[in-house]
Amino acid sequence: MKFEVNKAAKPAIIVAGLLAIAGTASQFQPAWAGKALSAALIDPDLEQALKNHFEKRFFNLIDASEEQKTKLDGLVTKQIEAARPLRQQIRENVMDLADMMADANASDDSIRKKVEDIRAIREQIQEKRLNMLLEARTVLTADQKKVVANRLKGFLTGNPRLGLRSD
Repeated sequence: MKFEVNKAAKPAIIVAGLLAIAGTASQFQPAWAGKALSAALIDPDLEQALKNHFEKRFFNLIDASEEQKTKLDGLVTKQIEAARPLRQQIRENVMDLADMMADANASDDSIRKKVEDIRAIREQIQEKRLNMLLEARTVLTADQKKVVANRLKGFLTGNPRLGLRSD
């Protein structure tokens, strides 16, 4: 006995099969579900790779001495470690916010409050970042500060040529 399916029915059969598989799979809670998912969002290897990439580019930009590299690396590491628990709080709050958005019983006020909580935590991170930048300024020479200022001007104005000047 040969089973034949016309071409028009194939997509429907595929979708039905996928839904059946998804329905069966949804009965089991995956290990990464719930709050554990937000913990998995902090990847220490990626965090370190980004730090190394940033430092390499920044150190090359300012032609940093070995002493400056050591001091600045310490400041950046301290900032990352101080911000990590705050970033984790943001992730958890964002996960809660996503659930609230899907929940018909969640009030607009409770959603606004959750967004305010997230903003407040982001503000704490910004304050810590500013403090680190102010400390980093004490490590730079006057010429290095000009290089950084010009690069920032180039970035903010969209004119990369400003970032090349050192006058």
